[in-house]
Amino acid sequence: MTKGLIIHTGNILQLPDLKRKPGHTPADELYDALKIQLCKTFSNGDAEILAPLELSSLLVPEERNSQKITVKLFLSSPQPEFIKLALTAALNDLGSTCADLFLISWPAGISQEDAITLWNAMETVVDQELAYSLGISDVDTQAFVELHNFSRIKPEAIQINLESCCVVPPELVTFTRENNIQLLTHNDPQNILPAETLKTVVPSLQEVIWTVRYQTLLRCRGIIKNKGYVVSTYTA
Repeated sequence: MTKGLIIHTGNILQLPDLKRKPGHTPADELYDALKIQLCKTFSNGDAEILAPLELSSLLVPEERNSQKITVKLFLSSPQPEFIKLALTAALNDLGSTCADLFLISWPAGISQEDAITLWNAMETVVDQELAYSLGISDVDTQAFVELHNFSRIKPEAIQINLESCCVVPPELVTFTRENNIQLLTHNDPQNILPAETLKTVVPSLQEVIWTVRYQTLLRCRGIIKNKGYVVSTYTA
Protein backbone atom coordinates (compact mmCIF):
# COMPACT_ATOMS: atom_id res chain seq x y z
CA MET A 1 0.00 0.00 0.00
CA THR A 2 1.35 3.41 -0.98
CA LYS A 3 0.91 6.73 0.79
CA GLY A 4 1.36 10.24 -0.55
CA LEU A 5 4.17 12.38 0.84
CA ILE A 6 4.94 16.10 0.39
CA ILE A 7 8.49 17.25 1.20
CA HIS A 8 9.39 20.91 1.81
CA THR A 9 13.06 21.89 1.71
CA GLY A 10 12.53 25.42 3.02
CA ASN A 11 14.92 28.19 2.02
CA ILE A 12 17.99 26.27 0.84
CA LEU A 13 20.02 29.49 0.74
CA GLN A 14 20.23 29.11 4.51
CA LEU A 15 21.90 25.68 4.25
CA PRO A 16 25.64 26.23 4.86
CA ASP A 17 26.61 22.99 3.11
CA LEU A 18 24.98 24.18 -0.09
CA LYS A 19 26.48 27.64 0.21
CA ARG A 20 29.93 26.10 -0.11
CA LYS A 21 29.07 24.51 -3.44
CA PRO A 22 28.42 27.35 -5.90
CA GLY A 23 29.04 25.14 -8.93
CA HIS A 24 26.09 22.89 -8.18
CA THR A 25 23.48 22.27 -10.84
CA PRO A 26 19.81 22.64 -9.87
CA ALA A 27 19.50 18.83 -9.74
CA ASP A 28 22.54 18.63 -7.44
CA GLU A 29 21.24 21.27 -5.06
CA LEU A 30 17.82 19.63 -4.87
CA TYR A 31 19.36 16.23 -4.17
CA ASP A 32 21.60 17.62 -1.44
CA ALA A 33 18.78 19.61 0.14
CA LEU A 34 16.56 16.54 0.26
CA LYS A 35 19.36 14.43 1.66
CA ILE A 36 19.94 16.92 4.48
CA GLN A 37 16.23 17.26 5.19
CA LEU A 38 15.21 13.61 5.01
CA CYS A 39 18.15 12.23 6.96
CA LYS A 40 17.06 14.38 9.89
CA THR A 41 13.28 14.19 9.75
CA PHE A 42 11.95 11.27 7.68
CA SER A 43 9.94 8.50 9.28
CA ASN A 44 7.58 6.04 7.66
CA GLY A 45 3.98 7.12 8.00
CA ASP A 46 4.60 10.83 7.45
CA ALA A 47 2.19 12.54 5.05
CA GLU A 48 4.15 15.79 4.94
CA ILE A 49 7.65 16.85 5.94
CA LEU A 50 7.91 20.54 6.74
CA ALA A 51 11.11 22.55 6.72
CA PRO A 52 12.59 23.46 10.11
CA LEU A 53 11.89 26.96 11.37
CA GLU A 54 15.42 28.17 10.68
CA LEU A 55 14.84 27.43 6.98
CA SER A 56 11.47 29.18 6.82
CA SER A 57 10.75 30.83 3.47
CA LEU A 58 7.97 33.06 4.77
CA LEU A 59 8.13 36.56 3.35
CA VAL A 60 7.80 39.63 5.52
CA PRO A 61 4.48 41.15 4.35
CA GLU A 62 5.99 44.62 4.10
CA GLU A 63 8.63 43.31 1.68
CA ARG A 64 6.30 41.46 -0.69
CA ASN A 65 6.01 44.28 -3.23
CA SER A 66 9.79 44.65 -3.41
CA GLN A 67 10.29 40.97 -4.30
CA LYS A 68 9.48 39.10 -7.50
CA ILE A 69 8.21 35.55 -6.96
CA THR A 70 9.00 33.01 -9.67
CA VAL A 71 7.70 29.45 -9.42
CA LYS A 72 8.67 26.64 -11.79
CA LEU A 73 6.87 23.31 -12.04
CA PHE A 74 8.36 19.99 -13.16
CA LEU A 75 5.71 17.34 -13.82
CA SER A 76 6.62 13.68 -14.14
CA SER A 77 3.66 13.23 -16.48
CA PRO A 78 1.29 15.76 -18.09
CA GLN A 79 -1.43 15.66 -15.45
CA PRO A 80 -3.21 19.04 -15.22
CA GLU A 81 -4.78 18.32 -11.84
CA PHE A 82 -1.40 18.81 -10.15
CA ILE A 83 -0.75 22.32 -11.49
CA LYS A 84 -2.78 24.29 -8.96
CA LEU A 85 -1.78 21.93 -6.14
CA ALA A 86 1.93 22.40 -6.77
CA LEU A 87 1.71 26.18 -7.19
CA THR A 88 -0.33 26.52 -4.00
CA ALA A 89 2.23 24.46 -2.08
CA ALA A 90 5.01 26.83 -3.15
CA LEU A 91 2.97 29.93 -2.35
CA ASN A 92 2.08 28.56 1.08
CA ASP A 93 5.78 28.14 1.88
CA LEU A 94 6.27 31.80 1.02
CA GLY A 95 3.14 32.98 2.81
CA SER A 96 2.02 34.61 -0.43
CA THR A 97 -1.17 34.43 -2.45
CA CYS A 98 0.19 34.97 -5.95
CA ALA A 99 3.32 34.33 -8.03
CA ASP A 100 4.60 36.99 -10.39
CA LEU A 101 5.70 34.37 -12.93
CA PHE A 102 4.63 30.73 -13.02
CA LEU A 103 6.70 28.54 -15.37
CA ILE A 104 6.17 24.97 -16.45
CA SER A 105 8.84 22.63 -17.77
CA TRP A 106 7.03 21.32 -20.83
CA PRO A 107 6.71 17.51 -20.92
CA ALA A 108 8.58 15.90 -23.81
CA GLY A 109 6.53 14.28 -26.55
CA ILE A 110 3.21 15.66 -25.34
CA SER A 111 0.29 15.40 -27.79
CA GLN A 112 -1.52 18.54 -28.93
CA GLU A 113 -4.67 17.44 -27.10
CA ASP A 114 -2.76 16.99 -23.85
CA ALA A 115 -0.93 20.27 -24.47
CA ILE A 116 -4.20 22.17 -24.74
CA THR A 117 -5.54 20.56 -21.55
CA LEU A 118 -2.32 21.26 -19.68
CA TRP A 119 -2.16 24.90 -20.74
CA ASN A 120 -5.85 25.37 -19.89
CA ALA A 121 -4.95 24.36 -16.32
CA MET A 122 -2.13 26.93 -16.36
CA GLU A 123 -4.59 29.60 -17.49
CA THR A 124 -6.93 28.66 -14.66
CA VAL A 125 -4.40 29.65 -11.98
CA VAL A 126 -4.21 33.12 -13.54
CA ASP A 127 -8.01 33.31 -13.57
CA GLN A 128 -7.93 32.42 -9.87
CA GLU A 129 -5.29 35.11 -9.22
CA LEU A 130 -2.65 32.60 -8.10
CA ALA A 131 -0.23 33.88 -10.77
CA TYR A 132 0.11 37.15 -12.64
CA SER A 133 1.85 35.71 -15.70
CA LEU A 134 2.78 32.37 -17.26
CA GLY A 135 5.87 30.94 -18.90
CA ILE A 136 7.17 27.73 -20.39
CA SER A 137 10.50 25.98 -20.84
CA ASP A 138 11.97 23.19 -22.97
CA VAL A 139 9.56 23.45 -25.89
CA ASP A 140 10.57 23.63 -29.54
CA THR A 141 9.81 26.69 -31.63
CA GLN A 142 6.94 25.28 -33.68
CA ALA A 143 5.17 23.84 -30.62
CA PHE A 144 5.59 27.15 -28.80
CA VAL A 145 4.12 29.12 -31.69
CA GLU A 146 1.15 26.74 -31.84
CA LEU A 147 0.62 27.02 -28.09
CA HIS A 148 0.80 30.80 -28.28
CA ASN A 149 -1.77 30.83 -31.07
CA PHE A 150 -4.34 28.61 -29.38
CA SER A 151 -3.93 29.92 -25.84
CA ARG A 152 -6.36 32.34 -24.22
CA ILE A 153 -3.73 33.62 -21.78
CA LYS A 154 -0.48 33.91 -23.72
CA PRO A 155 2.88 32.81 -22.26
CA GLU A 156 4.91 35.89 -21.38
CA ALA A 157 8.24 34.06 -21.04
CA ILE A 158 10.01 31.11 -22.61
CA GLN A 159 13.13 29.48 -21.18
CA ILE A 160 15.76 27.87 -23.40
CA ASN A 161 18.31 25.40 -22.07
CA LEU A 162 21.59 26.41 -23.66
CA GLU A 163 23.21 23.10 -22.73
CA SER A 164 20.96 21.32 -25.22
CA CYS A 165 20.51 24.24 -27.61
CA CYS A 166 23.77 26.10 -28.15
CA VAL A 167 22.20 28.68 -30.45
CA VAL A 168 18.73 30.12 -29.97
CA PRO A 169 16.73 29.48 -33.17
CA PRO A 170 16.40 32.73 -35.17
CA GLU A 171 12.69 32.03 -35.72
CA LEU A 172 12.16 31.95 -31.96
CA VAL A 173 14.10 35.17 -31.45
CA THR A 174 11.92 36.90 -34.07
CA PHE A 175 8.66 35.50 -32.71
CA THR A 176 9.39 36.47 -29.10
CA ARG A 177 10.45 39.96 -30.14
CA GLU A 178 7.33 40.50 -32.25
CA ASN A 179 5.04 39.26 -29.46
CA ASN A 180 6.78 40.93 -26.51
CA ILE A 181 7.77 37.62 -24.89
CA GLN A 182 10.74 37.33 -22.54
CA LEU A 183 13.41 34.98 -23.90
CA LEU A 184 15.31 33.50 -20.95
CA THR A 185 17.98 30.84 -20.48
CA HIS A 186 18.25 28.15 -17.80
CA ASN A 187 20.24 25.04 -16.88
CA ASP A 188 17.53 22.85 -15.35
CA PRO A 189 17.34 19.23 -16.50
CA GLN A 190 13.87 18.38 -17.74
CA ASN A 191 13.65 15.59 -15.17
CA ILE A 192 15.08 17.44 -12.19
CA LEU A 193 14.47 14.58 -9.74
CA PRO A 194 14.42 11.06 -11.18
CA ALA A 195 12.80 8.43 -8.97
CA GLU A 196 16.07 6.48 -8.92
CA THR A 197 17.86 9.48 -7.45
CA LEU A 198 15.22 9.97 -4.75
CA LYS A 199 15.47 6.31 -3.77
CA THR A 200 19.18 6.73 -3.03
CA VAL A 201 18.14 9.13 -0.25
CA VAL A 202 15.27 7.03 1.15
CA PRO A 203 14.78 3.62 -0.52
CA SER A 204 11.08 3.44 0.40
CA LEU A 205 10.27 6.57 -1.62
CA GLN A 206 8.73 5.75 -4.98
CA GLU A 207 7.91 7.70 -8.14
CA VAL A 208 8.16 11.50 -8.07
CA ILE A 209 4.79 13.01 -9.00
CA TRP A 210 5.86 16.64 -9.28
CA THR A 211 8.57 19.01 -8.12
CA VAL A 212 8.14 22.75 -7.80
CA ARG A 213 10.83 25.36 -7.20
CA TYR A 214 10.23 28.87 -5.93
CA GLN A 215 12.54 31.82 -5.60
CA THR A 216 12.16 35.47 -4.69
CA LEU A 217 14.27 38.22 -6.18
CA LEU A 218 14.75 41.73 -4.80
CA ARG A 219 13.49 43.81 -7.72
CA CYS A 220 15.76 46.81 -7.18
CA ARG A 221 18.98 44.88 -6.50
CA GLY A 222 18.66 41.59 -8.37
CA ILE A 223 19.49 39.55 -5.28
CA ILE A 224 17.86 36.17 -4.65
CA LYS A 225 16.43 36.16 -1.11
CA ASN A 226 14.57 32.83 -1.06
CA LYS A 227 14.95 29.59 -2.94
CA GLY A 228 13.31 26.30 -2.14
CA TYR A 229 11.62 23.19 -3.45
CA VAL A 230 8.49 21.19 -2.72
CA VAL A 231 8.38 17.56 -3.88
CA SER A 232 5.36 15.30 -4.16
CA THR A 233 6.08 11.58 -4.00
CA TYR A 234 4.76 8.51 -2.24
CA THR A 235 6.10 5.84 0.03
CA ALA A 236 5.85 2.11 -0.44
